[in-house]
Amino acid sequence: MDGLITSHWTVMSEFDRQHRVKLIVDEWGTWYKAGTQVQPNHLLGQQNTMRDALVAGLTLDTFHRHADKVAMANIAQLVNCLQSPFLADGDKFVTTPTYHVFDLYGAHVGGQSVRALFSAPAIAYERPNAKGSLWSLNGSASVKDKTVTLTVTNPHVSEAQEVEIAVRGAASGPVKGAQIAAPDIHAHNTFAQPNAVGITEATVAAVQNGVLTHRFPPASVTRLQFALA
Repeated sequence: MDGLITSHWTVMSEFDRQHRVKLIVDEWGTWYKAGTQVQPNHLLGQQNTMRDALVAGLTLDTFHRHADKVAMANIAQLVNCLQSPFLADGDKFVTTPTYHVFDLYGAHVGGQSVRALFSAPAIAYERPNAKGSLWSLNGSASVKDKTVTLTVTNPHVSEAQEVEIAVRGAASGPVKGAQIAAPDIHAHNTFAQPNAVGITEATVAAVQNGVLTHRFPPASVTRLQFALA
């Protein structure tokens, strides 16, 4: 998604140097083979797990980092189809890990996107017909009402990331933290267990001399909020 946005923006700049026209991402989300849907007759239905939560966090942060380019972005779809925030069957209803990422990221709404730089080793992967790498840690930041909201995704399924975070102008004091994490990348909510995956409080130390040391669990999406001095 990051490459799609930057490459399209580069081409558009050849015809619209003032960038009066912005990008709209009409649909985004995961799409798997059939077999995990709640009911067999659900068109393009699929179960929604922590893996999808990680995709949602990485994707939303990509949009936030390119707030000057992306005017609108829409997940596909809402209920019982692809990366749905909700699953339903008759009178049964449940929220998915993807829904909880949207809930976690609600703190960005109405904020001003600010630059956030990440440095972490890439995650290498190899499949029968392909190999490559992906970000091991990434996110975005915004400022609203003298509060910095930082969202970070650690997509590694088994390794935590302990990092130093430098926040310019942050007040020394407690930092609010919340996260979505599970020991199993396939963890998901069901009608019988609707709260298997959700938002929990994250224990965070105080900022010392403008730097915070924090450990991001494996397969997690985290929100940290700092008060500005």
